[in-house]
Amino acid sequence: MVALVIIILCLLTFIIAGAVGLFNKDTSVSNTGAGAIAGIALLLAVAMFFIGSIIIIPNGHAGVMVRFQKTTGVIYENGLHWKNILDVPVAMSIKTQLFEDTATAASKDLQDVSTGLGINYKLDFKEAANVYQTIGKDYIEVIANPVIQETVKEVTSTFNAEDMILRRADVKADITKLLIARLAVRGIIVETVNIIDFDFSEEFTNAIESKVVAVQKVLEAENKLRQIEVEARQAEQIAKGEAAAAIARAEGDAEANKIVDASLTDKILRYMFIDRLDPSVKVWVVPENQVFSVTP
Repeated sequence: MVALVIIILCLLTFIIAGAVGLFNKDTSVSNTGAGAIAGIALLLAVAMFFIGSIIIIPNGHAGVMVRFQKTTGVIYENGLHWKNILDVPVAMSIKTQLFEDTATAASKDLQDVSTGLGINYKLDFKEAANVYQTIGKDYIEVIANPVIQETVKEVTSTFNAEDMILRRADVKADITKLLIARLAVRGIIVETVNIIDFDFSEEFTNAIESKVVAVQKVLEAENKLRQIEVEARQAEQIAKGEAAAAIARAEGDAEANKIVDASLTDKILRYMFIDRLDPSVKVWVVPENQVFSVTP
């Protein structure tokens, strides 16, 4: 628009200078000066026309063309473009951005739940002109907050408060599905939705903590009982093992005794008897099959 003003001023200067030169026929000097001024003004007007017709749209932006405060429907991608000199470009970011918001709603079991969301979004390039014309550059604050509030209330009402913790993935999936559909109609593309946090009332939080403690104690008792059962089975197995070992030893001793008994003859017994006598013991020899006595 500045370029247009300069062009108009240059053209006016050109016209005035030309008129002065046309009506002032007294001296050639005056005509020469007026002609020079007119020429410079014309060249400047032409230069400003070209300069004002060239725009550069930065990376990650859509160039929405506005003419007299109204969008023309023309949208340029990033780069160098030739435009109508009457148009003014408005750069609308189409980069992925983060919007965070918090919504409070009642769960299915009437517990107050505050849900913090982080939404990665970007502006739909094809809808950039319409979004700018109907909402403006701060479109995300205008559109997203009420849509998030409505969506979170709708989804939260279908879950019990405790289930929102246990089924976090399901809650996220339901919220994401609704947000994608509802923001798409306003030219906003939702890429990802993240649940930052759930915040419950103090009473509910205390109840959950008490329940967790109780469950933990039950688990500890069950673990202790299982430990006792395992130790009892181990002791039983040890006792059975020891008993089996004792039986095996007894059977082995009995078998050994049978072998020894079978191998002991009268001659071997007499030899073992004599061999084990003390040297100081006197031996009386008696006839075979007669009683004999040994005295020191």
